[in-house]
Amino acid sequence: MSKRFVGMMVFVLICLAACARTQHTGRLVVALTDKETGGPITNAEVIVEVDTSTSLSWHASPKYVRTAACTGTNGVADVKFSFVDDMFSWTIKTPSHYSRRSQPTGYESFGCVVQESDYMDIDTNTVDGLSRYNELKSLYESNDYVAYISKFEPKSVTYPNNVLIRSASFYPKHNPRPMYAYAWDVAGVKLPMEGTSFITNGVEVTRYKPVDFDMKEGLLLPTFEGCRRGWHAPAGEVSDFHVERFSVCTNGVDSFYGWIEFAPGCGAYKRKTTGDESFPTTYEADTNETFVSRIPFEYHSTNGNVVCADGPLNNDEYMVVRSRVQTNAVGVVTNCNYSKILGPMWIEDEIELESIIFNPRPNDPNLEFDQTNNLATGKKMSNRYP
Repeated sequence: MSKRFVGMMVFVLICLAACARTQHTGRLVVALTDKETGGPITNAEVIVEVDTSTSLSWHASPKYVRTAACTGTNGVADVKFSFVDDMFSWTIKTPSHYSRRSQPTGYESFGCVVQESDYMDIDTNTVDGLSRYNELKSLYESNDYVAYISKFEPKSVTYPNNVLIRSASFYPKHNPRPMYAYAWDVAGVKLPMEGTSFITNGVEVTRYKPVDFDMKEGLLLPTFEGCRRGWHAPAGEVSDFHVERFSVCTNGVDSFYGWIEFAPGCGAYKRKTTGDESFPTTYEADTNETFVSRIPFEYHSTNGNVVCADGPLNNDEYMVVRSRVQTNAVGVVTNCNYSKILGPMWIEDEIELESIIFNPRPNDPNLEFDQTNNLATGKKMSNRYP
C-alpha cells in the first residue's frame, strides 16, 4: 500500500466525525425552582443551540440553530430539537431571578450507539476483505474521494436515550436599585509603599503611609493619588474606611500586617457567601448586626514564599459596611450609608477585591444592585454581581 494511500486512510479516520450526518430528534427537560421558596420559576426560557449542518466538507461553516421553550406553571421547560451531532449547549434566561453567572458550561451529549462500517476493519486474508480493499483502492486511484469516504460511514447511529433531564435553582430578584458597583480582576488600587521605621521591643518595624478609601468613587482620598495599572486617577472625596499597614522581619520570616479601620459609629460585619455565583452576597444590610470598628489582616512569607495569609476577606466571605455616619446632639445616628464588599480581598501594595457595591441613598439598607443601571463610571466599573 502506498504512503499516499496510508495518508488518505488517516485523513478518512479524522473525517469520520463529520460522516453520518443524519437528522435526529432530542429533548432537553429542565426544571427550575426558586431558591428561597422552593417553588417553580414560571417565566424562564431555556435555549438549546446545536449544529445542524449535514455537509461533509471541511470548509463548510457550522449551521447553529437555536430552539427555545418557556417554563410552565410547574417550572419545567421541555425543549424539543433536531440534531445531527449529539453535542449541544444550552442556556437559561430568568428575568425574575439571578442566573447570569450560574449558566451551564460546556456541551451536553445524549450518547449514541454506532454500528461501524464493514470497511473500518478489513482482513485481506479473506475473500470479502480483499474485495473491499480492492474496491477502496479503485475509488482512491480514480480520485473519487467522496465515494471513498462514504464507504467508512457507520451503518447506523442510534440514540437509545434522546432525553436529558436537568434542574437548576436561582435566587429571586427583590428590589434591585441603581448603585455604584466596581470590581478589580487582577490589579486594584495601588497604595504608597514609602514608610517610616521605628524600633519596638528590639525589632525594627516599618509603618507605611496610611490611606483612606472612598467606596462610592472607588478611589483613595487626597492622602495619596490612587492609580490602577499605571494610570493616575483622581482622588476620592469621603472616607469610608482607613487602612494601616506595617511590616517586620523576625527569625527569617517576613510579616506584613495591618487593619481596616472605621470611624466612630461606622463599621462592618463579615458573613459567608451563599455559594451561588449569580447571587453570592445579600439583599440588604442587617441593621441589627454588630458592626465592628476594625478588621485585621496579615501575611507571612519566607524566602518570598507565602506560608500564611489571612486577608480582610477570604474567597468565601463578604462584608457589609456602614459608613458616613452622622449623629445628632445626643449621639443618635441620623444618616449613614450601607455598602458591601465581595471577597477575596487583599491589602498590601494594592487594594485587591472582587466587587464593591455602594448604596448612595442615606439610611437605605438595600444592597441589591440593579445590574442594568450602574451609577459608577470609569475603568473599574463593573456590573457582574447584584
